[in-house]
Amino acid sequence: MDPEQFRILIAKYNSNTATAAERALVENWYDQAGGNEFLPETGDLKEELYSGIKKHIVANQPVRTSLETIQPASKKDRKLYTWISSAAVLCIVFSIAVLYLKPVNRIHKSLASSKAIKQISPGTNKAILTLADGSKISLSDAGNGQLAKQAGVSVTKTKNGGLIYRVIGDDLATAKYNTISTPRGGQYQLLLADGTKIWLNANSSLTFPTAFPGATRKVKLTGEAYFEVAKDKSKAFFVETAQTQVRVLGTHFNIMAYADESSQQTTLLEGAVELSKGTEKSVLKPGQQARTTGSSWQISVRDLENAAEAIAWKNGYFQFEKSDLHSLMRQISRWYATDVVYEGVMPKKEYSGKIPRSVNVKTLLEMLAYSGIHCHIENNKIVVSQR
Repeated sequence: MDPEQFRILIAKYNSNTATAAERALVENWYDQAGGNEFLPETGDLKEELYSGIKKHIVANQPVRTSLETIQPASKKDRKLYTWISSAAVLCIVFSIAVLYLKPVNRIHKSLASSKAIKQISPGTNKAILTLADGSKISLSDAGNGQLAKQAGVSVTKTKNGGLIYRVIGDDLATAKYNTISTPRGGQYQLLLADGTKIWLNANSSLTFPTAFPGATRKVKLTGEAYFEVAKDKSKAFFVETAQTQVRVLGTHFNIMAYADESSQQTTLLEGAVELSKGTEKSVLKPGQQARTTGSSWQISVRDLENAAEAIAWKNGYFQFEKSDLHSLMRQISRWYATDVVYEGVMPKKEYSGKIPRSVNVKTLLEMLAYSGIHCHIENNKIVVSQR
């Protein structure tokens, strides 16, 4: 960013016309300026920044960015790397290069070449819809509008990248089942015929009836999905996974049930759900999360400080809470549609933090490196090393 662009941003801040992200960016720069990690070396620019922002700081009106790099959870007292917050905001707001503050020497410029960046990219809205007759529709390639009619139900693709199922006739005596599947690097949204909204994460699939003519509503999930179930007291809604069955009447919850994860997690945000595994049952309250493992009938329930963190992926973020390295990298592998390999024995550490899922792979690796996770790209794979 050149000095003139910087002055414009400061002017917007001082006139209260800056967005929340721009305000957070300026205030992060203010913090960095105090530590001599300030990019513009021009003295008058520094004075402009200080004089303009001081009244906001004194008035206790700072707006801090929520874009944080991950860091080991065992070092909670360490100040977050503010420059990374600024860089992440810049990527989103200005769509320009990321490193505006002085880089740490250990970061190598060769973490990701321009060719590698093109080969590995963050996910987008893409999925395959398999109809009841076995025919498949690529939702990435299909145009907007009606895609199919099945047993009195129309299937429409919206311009925002989602599917809507609507009842248009009376031919609903026999349920017809469809399956929507997202690949690695894909996600999709779905509106069922009963009004239930579903967000499907990467490498996941959902099998569901086109309509719900019977006494219950049942769907089957592999992978991860967030549900906002339409209320219908006469028809309970069931979500079946390889491990559990979740019963609801109308509520908001998230299920993470990837086969390669050590546990399944069901997180309730609103309403109530009953979780069953074998003969064991547990009722969740808002803000609680249930965990189950394939080798045990036990259902472990815990209270969360912020249950919304479980659906950070739906809102465009990776959210790590005391995650081990392999769990963290599995999330990245699914979203960036690339394999992760490890060189040597990885240290046993836990990581917590937040990263936008929109950042390119170069920015991603730089953020990971500042948290002590050293990666580079080789043969279209992310290689994690001890360094």
